[in-house]
Amino acid sequence: MDDVIDRVMTTFAMMRNVDGAQFQASRIKLVTYIDKLTSAGQHDEQRLAVQGLAYMRELHETPAGADQP
Repeated sequence: MDDVIDRVMTTFAMMRNVDGAQFQASRIKLVTYIDKLTSAGQHDEQRLAVQGLAYMRELHETPAGADQP
């Protein structure tokens, strides 16, 4: 599953600017998430990558109105 993790992280890095420490923390969370999916029976790498990317976007989503004064 390392290929899936690497694919998700590479794609996400192209979409968002995330600092190194936050990027590593996100990778750890992503590994846990993908492990849960595979334990539940999901083994299609394409589907895992899509679900992983959606998870990463959710992790780094700015709360509504957070950038407003």
